[in-house]
Amino acid sequence: MGEQVFYNTCPAAGCHQYCALKVLVEDGKIHKVESADYPGNPAARCICVRGLSSAQVVYHPDRLKYPLKRIGERGEGKWKRISWDEALGTIANKLMELKKKYGPESLKVQPGGSSNVGLIGMSVGSRFANVWGAGGAFTCGLWSSDGGIPAASLIILGVGWQGHDIQDFLHSKMIILWGWNPAETALWDMKCILDAKDKGAKLVVIGPMFDATAAKADQWIPIRPGTDAALALGMMNVIMEEGHYDKDYVAKYTVGPFLVRDDNKLFLRDDGKCLVWDEKADAPKPHDLTNSPALLGSFTVKGVRCKPAFQLLMERVSQYNPEKAASITGVPAETIRRLALEYAASKPAAIKMSHGLARTLNSNLGCRNAIILAAITGNIGIQGGGASTTQTGDGVSPPFPAVLNNREIMFPAGAPGTKTIPGTTNLMKGWAAIRDGKPYPIKALIISFQNPLQASGHIDGYREIFSQLELVVVIDIFMTRTARYADIVLPDTTIFERDDISLSGDYLIKMEKAIEPLHQSKPAVEIWSELAQRLGLGKYFEYTTQDYMKIFLDSKHPYAAGITLERLEKEKIVRANKPLASTIAFPNKEFPTPSGKVEFYQERLIELGEELPVHKEQLESPRTSALAKNYPLTLLTVKDRTFTQTQMANIGWLREINPEPMLDINSVDAQGRGIKDNDTVLVFNDRGRVKLGARLNEAVPPGTVNIDHGWWPEQFAEGHYNDLDHRVDDLSTVIPSLDMEPVTKDFFATAHLIPWDCLVEVKKF
Repeated sequence: MGEQVFYNTCPAAGCHQYCALKVLVEDGKIHKVESADYPGNPAARCICVRGLSSAQVVYHPDRLKYPLKRIGERGEGKWKRISWDEALGTIANKLMELKKKYGPESLKVQPGGSSNVGLIGMSVGSRFANVWGAGGAFTCGLWSSDGGIPAASLIILGVGWQGHDIQDFLHSKMIILWGWNPAETALWDMKCILDAKDKGAKLVVIGPMFDATAAKADQWIPIRPGTDAALALGMMNVIMEEGHYDKDYVAKYTVGPFLVRDDNKLFLRDDGKCLVWDEKADAPKPHDLTNSPALLGSFTVKGVRCKPAFQLLMERVSQYNPEKAASITGVPAETIRRLALEYAASKPAAIKMSHGLARTLNSNLGCRNAIILAAITGNIGIQGGGASTTQTGDGVSPPFPAVLNNREIMFPAGAPGTKTIPGTTNLMKGWAAIRDGKPYPIKALIISFQNPLQASGHIDGYREIFSQLELVVVIDIFMTRTARYADIVLPDTTIFERDDISLSGDYLIKMEKAIEPLHQSKPAVEIWSELAQRLGLGKYFEYTTQDYMKIFLDSKHPYAAGITLERLEKEKIVRANKPLASTIAFPNKEFPTPSGKVEFYQERLIELGEELPVHKEQLESPRTSALAKNYPLTLLTVKDRTFTQTQMANIGWLREINPEPMLDINSVDAQGRGIKDNDTVLVFNDRGRVKLGARLNEAVPPGTVNIDHGWWPEQFAEGHYNDLDHRVDDLSTVIPSLDMEPVTKDFFATAHLIPWDCLVEVKKF
């Protein structure tokens, strides 16, 4: 047949770049994977070592090849090969038994696809959950962590996902990457950042480790983990003390002029409207009826003492001069002072926050403070500015995927909606509810794509929770740590063995089946549909994959207008109907907040003492925690260029680059413990221990150690780094402000684990 070319998306999708690939096939076998061209934008072409290695996933000898049934204890690793008919029949019979005994809500479904790529593969599981009436959904849905950033944006700006198109960096004079390492985790974004740097933008990286992105920066700001809020406050202190804030912007587009009562800290209102002090009239007026509101001062209105919110902000930041911020963050005071002045003078200046900023308790305060820093300098809603959480267009319109994912494909007419466990506003509360059997028992779990027992929390929490489940089914392509605790394991196809549609930035990609499914693997559409048939729900699953794709493309969202399945099959990669010009968030300075303005003062958070910017130490702080006496080191688990979440750690080509897990430790900490390069060490705390080799690494600051995220338990000499972390059902790790409105209404924003809030000790083994 000669060489055939098929189009697809990179299966290492946890980087969220979804790069388009060409898959080259000869004699029915994939022999090469390379990057594909995007129509009209050849510079968008991108591929990394994970994408180049993706064919090895397909042909890996350890792939799940046929259905398996557990014959030993959960986690023991004893299995029996069974047929698909027996596997699906066993699952169906047990689900019917549990439905009769406990009701349909006794099932929890965590849907997805083997690679978290493809709108169809991920959504058919949700369709099944809705038809069945499954009741195990958490508010955070598929999202498991990193909610601090969208939560901060939602609280202050009224929308969680907001950001500038990555190419808008070309208009920036300064770019601050806060908690982000795109040189290893988001290569296409890094290309745009380097283009902006070549054009003259100064690149500043803030983060605890000297990573590959810091190596390309003009300035790296090393910071103690979990103290970003204090750094932002120190910068605000300098800017406000020296008068470099944008007075007109603050007066017009923020709640800065709003009067706040001294007695109860609430906004002063008249007939429901917030009042300001009109400087010309020397009297209070509704905020929308004056052009000369005071930002500073103290006033009395009808016997009530009050001050503008900006005055209170200035008083708060006065407590965090550069010296105070330096004592908290470890960043020198002069560095803070210079960075603040340069940021204020470099308008437009962009801040891009990412998940490294939000992995400790209270870390969402740092995210909030970064947004406020951008607001007081007038950098929100302008080209080249922003305090971005992601790239979703104008920051107000719903992103394309969100619209598609709420189509009929997930919620068929006449079917009950998936029940969210009452009171489960986040992942931790959800698992705790299953543990406690409240408000109703959940006895079955079907999980696809996700690997929580390796990725999210201490194994003991899951062991306790799983012990109460009567049925656990895992659909995946490898025997993951989560699959080892299942009763039935089903082999999924890779994305090169099925049809689907993917979204890559502003493009739709036709994911083409390049080869027939290997072994006895089945795509998610077939698995869910065949299970539904056995449960008498076949009428909801009569669609083919092609039918599902047409349903998606029939979206009323303007981005999809005119894009038919026939066109997508012909062109393979189609640009959505989105303006070519770089988009920015809030271009009209209109914010979907209750006031319509940037709300840096939050009445809702008065009871937490967070109505104004503040720094709070993390749960396991080396400065304030009693644990620090025995466990003085903070453990990080940063992302590495060879893994994506918990994927790819078993791929041969990538293991040649990164052969084994190592503990990165600064020479200062190593010397004090008698540790040399390549020594075997034990990392431990009260929760667990892990044994591995040590690597002396000056990129890790003293007081901090790191184990790259993604390694599998069997790749360690003993234990696993996640077992040093908190249990996923530990409610002490719930961030209070993420457990309140409006955050609880946004399932992305509520999902917030704190894996870097972890103290350990290290000793030579």
